Amino acid sequence: METPTIDELIVKLKEIHSGLRQNLADLHQKLEVLDSEPELLSSVEVLTKDAESRANNLEIEVKQLREEIKAIKEILGFKFETNNPVNT
Repeated sequence: METPTIDELIVKLKEIHSGLRQNLADLHQKLEVLDSEPELLSSVEVLTKDAESRANNLEIEVKQLREEIKAIKEILGFKFETNNPVNT
């Protein structure tokens, strides 16, 4: 694999710089839209709170499911040991 020349690197850096400038301009435009329409900002805040609440509920549910799985494994392990005595 060839090492890129300085000129090629400069061209690549200029492309990256141009892309970053475009991203910055897009972000500024989106911020202006949010600032000009307070109901949009309010909607975003409501959706964010709803998403956080749902994530918390899912975390609680996952924790409960893990506890249930652990209990089931313990029960199955206990039954397995009592149904299959070890020959000594």
